[in-house]
Amino acid sequence: MSRPTDAQLRKFDEDFDSSFEDVAAQSRGAFLRAFPIGRLERLTLDDYVIGKGTPTFCAYVEAKTKQWANILGATAIKFGVYFGKTKSDATMRYRFLKRFKTKEDAFTTVKTDLLELIETGGSQRFPDVDDNPLSQMFKAKILSLYFPDKYLNVCSKDHIQALASEFGISDNAFVSEQQHLLLEEKLHNGITRNWSNPKFMTFLYNTYIRGPGDGMHLKKFRKKKYPKIDVDEMLEDRRKIGEMSEAFALKWEKERLFGAGRKKLIKLIEDCRDTPACGYDFLSHTEPDQERFIEVKSAGRNRAGAGYRFFLSETQHEISLRAEVEDRYYFYLVFYDKEGNPSDLKAWKAAELYAISELGPNGYVVAFDWEDTE
Repeated sequence: MSRPTDAQLRKFDEDFDSSFEDVAAQSRGAFLRAFPIGRLERLTLDDYVIGKGTPTFCAYVEAKTKQWANILGATAIKFGVYFGKTKSDATMRYRFLKRFKTKEDAFTTVKTDLLELIETGGSQRFPDVDDNPLSQMFKAKILSLYFPDKYLNVCSKDHIQALASEFGISDNAFVSEQQHLLLEEKLHNGITRNWSNPKFMTFLYNTYIRGPGDGMHLKKFRKKKYPKIDVDEMLEDRRKIGEMSEAFALKWEKERLFGAGRKKLIKLIEDCRDTPACGYDFLSHTEPDQERFIEVKSAGRNRAGAGYRFFLSETQHEISLRAEVEDRYYFYLVFYDKEGNPSDLKAWKAAELYAISELGPNGYVVAFDWEDTE
């Protein structure tokens, strides 16, 4: 038993990459919008199964919310029924556990189990949760997504039990009860009380599961020298790209708030794009009493091939450095895929990005490199 010290917690808090918890919250928000609890009664087989290349329930729970909790690795049979192939049979078709006779039989049973999990998990009937036949990692992830106020986003039975032991939680407790009590540990500590679940989960993994030196989701940047770029080097269709980035970022921000349990704050988002003097595109919130100033930027590759860059006006730069906003001013950097569509976003505090960037002349060219630790 070795509860963390205040010094450990404060050091982690200082080093933590806060953009990770924003991405985790956004992924949960997208999941909840696609599959609110009220929709589960109407779930069809093709709404559920993974393997068809569509954003289904299982696709969201496994891959599309991996930032919330990573359950990748085990085979798709953990879902009870899926669409795909096996090592011995390359035919793409519905596959299911051997105890079922048909895909319809399998899905009917799995759906019943899922609905029962929501009912028993929401009411914290831990013996019934543990007895639920859905696979451990699958049901633990589902509970953490739908009930983040009741279950921490740690899904492996071995990891839950190992962490429970570190905090002195009884070995005789049900696994789902231990998952709940780990969240209680976060809430009972003055330092971690206001941490998000992904942040606390990361601390636990870095401290007890992965060990020193493995630190996932800490600030890791590659510092390099970058050539200065003339600000006149504008992307073609800059206005169109800017509008695409802003629309993508606004949707992302709404999903982040939804996923962070701040749904009521979505309607308070202010669009400031028609007021350039503001120095930011959107005014949102991190907490009800903490504003978040968002400037959306399209992140392009440097012509020299090393790192990324975007253009920053004098007004934006000056406002981002003001003492009253510097800890709340964010760049929402939108990245594009090979087809020219917005595909990813990283929310970065301006002060943190400036610290590892090189600012060029003619307004500002912010050149930076970043090593994704996902």
